[in-house]
Amino acid sequence: MNTSHQTEKANKPAELLDLVDANDKVIGEVIREEANTNPSNTHREVAVILVDSQNKILLQKRSHYKTVNPGMWSVTAGHVLKGEDTLEAAHTELQEELGFDTELVFITKAFHTYDWETHFMYYYVGIHTGQPIVLETAEVAETRFFSEADLDVFIAAGENVNTKHVRIFKEYWQGKFNTKVAVLGSDYETK
Repeated sequence: MNTSHQTEKANKPAELLDLVDANDKVIGEVIREEANTNPSNTHREVAVILVDSQNKILLQKRSHYKTVNPGMWSVTAGHVLKGEDTLEAAHTELQEELGFDTELVFITKAFHTYDWETHFMYYYVGIHTGQPIVLETAEVAETRFFSEADLDVFIAAGENVNTKHVRIFKEYWQGKFNTKVAVLGSDYETK
C-alpha cells in the first residue's frame, strides 16, 4: 500500500463531525481536518480502555501515518461522526484499529484541550479475553498491556504517552468505576 493511501486511511480528513458547545450540545458541524487543527472547533471523541484478566490496560502506539501525535502511546480512540452515538463510535474504533469487538460500558466523560484541538472524550471499558488482535497498521504500530506500576515506569523513562488519559486509568485501577464495569459480567473481577 502506498504512503499517501495509508496517510488518508489513518486520518480521514473529510469526515464530518458534530460541532459542540462548552456544554457538549450540538451547534453545527465541522470536518475532521478543521476539528483537529483549530481548538475553537470543539467536537466529540471516544476512548476504549481494554483490560485483561490481570487488570492490565492495553495501550497502542499510534502509527507514523497519523498526523496528530504519531508514535504516541494512547488508548484505542477516535472521532464520533456527525449524528453518531458514542457507544457505536467506540465499537467502530475497536473493530477498525484492533480487529475485534467486545461488550463495552460507559464510565465517564472528560473535556480535553490541546494546542491544536478541543474535544469531549467519552470513556468506555471493555474486557479483552484473549481475542486475536489484528492491527490496522495505518493507525496502530503496536500494542502492549500495562499494569499501573508498568505504566508509571514507562512514563518515568520518558516514553511518549498521552498523559491526558492517565488520570482515568488511575481512577480505574483505584476502583472508582467498579460498579459500572461490573455489568460486564464474570469476565471482570475487581482486583
